[in-house]
Amino acid sequence: MKNLFRISLLLAFPLGAQEKITYEDHIYPIFEQSCLNCHNPDKKKGDLDLSSYPALMTGGSGGKVVVPGDGGSSKLYTVTTGTEEPVMPPEGSKINKKDADLIRAWIDGGVLETKDSSAKKADKPKFDLAIDTSAGKPEGPPPMPEDVSLDPAFVAPQAGLVKAMAASPWAPLLAITGQKQILLYHSETFRFLGSLPFPKGQPESLIFHPSGKYLLASGGIAGKSGYAIAWDITTGKELFTAGREFDSVLAAALTPDLSTVAMGGPSRLLKIWNTRENQQSHSIKKHTDWITAVAASPDGKFFASGDRNGGIHVWDLAGNEIHALRDHQAGVTALAFRSDSKLLASTGEDGQLFIWDMKKGSAAKKINAHPGGATALFYHRDGHIVTAGRDRVVKVFKPDFGEKIAFRNLPELVTAAALSEDGKYVFTADYNGAVFAYEISSNKAPIATLESNPPTLESRLAYLRKQISQQSQKVEQAKKAFTTAENERNQLAQRIKGTKDALKKNEDSLAKLKRDVQSQEKKLQQVSKKLSEAQTPLENVRKEKKSLEEAQVTLQQKLESLKKENKDLAEITEQQQELSQKIKSLSQKESKETKKFQELETQRNKLNNSLKDLRRQYQEIGGLVKAGKESLTPLEKQLPELAKKVEAPKKALEQVTQEEKKIREDLAYWEAAR
Repeated sequence: MKNLFRISLLLAFPLGAQEKITYEDHIYPIFEQSCLNCHNPDKKKGDLDLSSYPALMTGGSGGKVVVPGDGGSSKLYTVTTGTEEPVMPPEGSKINKKDADLIRAWIDGGVLETKDSSAKKADKPKFDLAIDTSAGKPEGPPPMPEDVSLDPAFVAPQAGLVKAMAASPWAPLLAITGQKQILLYHSETFRFLGSLPFPKGQPESLIFHPSGKYLLASGGIAGKSGYAIAWDITTGKELFTAGREFDSVLAAALTPDLSTVAMGGPSRLLKIWNTRENQQSHSIKKHTDWITAVAASPDGKFFASGDRNGGIHVWDLAGNEIHALRDHQAGVTALAFRSDSKLLASTGEDGQLFIWDMKKGSAAKKINAHPGGATALFYHRDGHIVTAGRDRVVKVFKPDFGEKIAFRNLPELVTAAALSEDGKYVFTADYNGAVFAYEISSNKAPIATLESNPPTLESRLAYLRKQISQQSQKVEQAKKAFTTAENERNQLAQRIKGTKDALKKNEDSLAKLKRDVQSQEKKLQQVSKKLSEAQTPLENVRKEKKSLEEAQVTLQQKLESLKKENKDLAEITEQQQELSQKIKSLSQKESKETKKFQELETQRNKLNNSLKDLRRQYQEIGGLVKAGKESLTPLEKQLPELAKKVEAPKKALEQVTQEEKKIREDLAYWEAAR
C-alpha cells in the first residue's frame, strides 16, 4: 500500500526542480509494480536482480544495465521504451511514459540510491560512431534496372523543379523526380536508364528500400489527391499504391518488410498504411503544421516525422510516440536515419543539422550547416552526410560529422542532393531543374549534367543522328587544321634534321682535316729537319772543293812559273793530277749531296703546298660548320613554338573525336534500347 501511495503521489505531483530522484524513493516503486516478478533474488531472469540498489548496479548476464549520467543509452531505459531488444516487460502492459522518463531522469542524475548519496559519473563514452557499412547488403549483384522503359512517361515543354533525389545504397543508381515520373540514371556513367510513371500529379519525395531493390515515391495534386507508389527497380513494375489522400503527400517512408508506409502532408496527420491489407491502419494527430519529412528506420522498428513548426516525432509501428524532438527553431526540411538505425539526422529552415541519438531521444550533435536555411539532406550507408542550403552551398560531412568538402557558389538554390553508392560523386538538383554531378575528391566544376526532362526515344535518336553528322564535319575540320600544323612542324623538323646531318658530316670532315693537317705538319717538320741536316755536309763538300780548286789555281800558277824557268815539272804535274782527282771526287760527292738536298727540298715544298691546301679546306669546312650551327639555332627555337601550335589542333581533334565516339556510343545504346 505504501508503495502504491508513493506512485500515486509521483503521478499527481511532478517532482520539483530541486528534488532529487533516488532509487529508494522513486525507482524501486516502479520496479515493484512492473519488474520484480521476474527480476528478484529468487528468479533473477537474465541474471538481473532489481530488488536492491547494489544488485541493480551489478547488472545481469548481458552486462551493466545503467550508465550513470546517460539514461538515453542505458539498457534499463531502452528496453522499457522498446528502442532495444528485449522489450520489457515481455508480457502485459508496458511501463508508462512518465515512469520511463523518471527512470531516465534518475540515470541522468547520477543513479542516486538515497537523497544523501553522491551522483555517479559515466565510465564510458556517451556516443559511439562505429557503423557496419556492409549491414543489409543483398546477396548477388546489386539491383539495377533491366526491363525499365527508356522512353520517358512524360515530356514537358521545359524542365521543372526537381523536388527529391535518392541514391541506391548498393548499386550505381540515382533516382530523381521528374514531371509525372521518376527518372533513373547510372551514377557512374551518368546514362539515362529509364522512367517510372507517376501519372496523377507530381512526385514530392523519393526513398530507396534498404536493399536497393525497391523505390518509393509520394506526391499527387495539391489540394486534390495524394498517394505513394512503390516499384521493383529491376522490372519497373509497381508493387503497390498506398494512400487515398485529399492533398499531395509531401513525404513518405517504407518499412524494410514492405508492409507499412507512413505518409504526411498538409493535413498535419501522419497516416500509416498497411500495404498487405491495402488500407489505412492509423492516423496520428500530433503535428501542429504540415508534415514535410518522413523517414523509416532501416531496422523496421520506427518512423520519424517532421513538420513546418520544427517538431520531430519518432513513432513505433503501432503509432505510439517514442521521442519528441523539439530543438529545431524553424520548419523541418528533411529526415534520414543512419543505416544502423541508431542515429537520425534532420535539417531545417533554421540552417541546423541535428544528429539525434535514438536511444536517448536527444541531440547528440548540432551543426550550423547552412545559415539562411537547409534545403536537402542525404545519409549515406557508410555514415557520410550530404546537406544543401539556401546559401547555394552543398556540404559533405564525414561519419564523425567533421566537414569533408564543400561545393560553394553553386548557380542556383539546391533543392535535392545525394551521394553515389561508392561515395565518389555528389549529385545536386537546383531550382531551375538542372542536375549536376561533382567529384567528391574535388570541389571544382561539375563533371556531368543529367536531364530532368529527357526527350522521347525517337526525338533523342533523331537528335543524335544530326549530332553525328555535325560532329563528323567538326572532326574533318579539326583533322585539316591538325594536319596543316603538323606538316609545318614536320617540314621544319626535316629541315633541322637535314641541317644537323650536314653539320655532322662537315664536323666529321673538319675533324679529319684537322688530323690530316696535324699529320702533314709533323711530316713537314721531319723533312725540314732532314733538309737542315743535309745542308751541312753539302756545304762542307763545297767548301772543301772550293779550297782544292783554289789550291789547284795556285799550283797551276806555280806550274806556269816553272815552265818559264825550264825547271822540272814532274812533281808539280803529279800534284796537279792528284788535286784534279780529288776535285773530281768531291764534285761527284757534291752532286750526290746536292741531289739529296734537292729531293728533300722538293719534298718539303710539296708538303708545304699540301698543308696550305689542307688548311684552306679546313678553313672552308670550318666556315660551313659555323654557318650550320648559326642556322640551326633559330630553326631549333622555332620547333617548340610550332610544336605548341600543333598541340591546340591536336587537342581539338582528340576532343571532337572523343565527342563523336561518345555520340556514336549513345546512338548505338538508344538504337539497341528501341
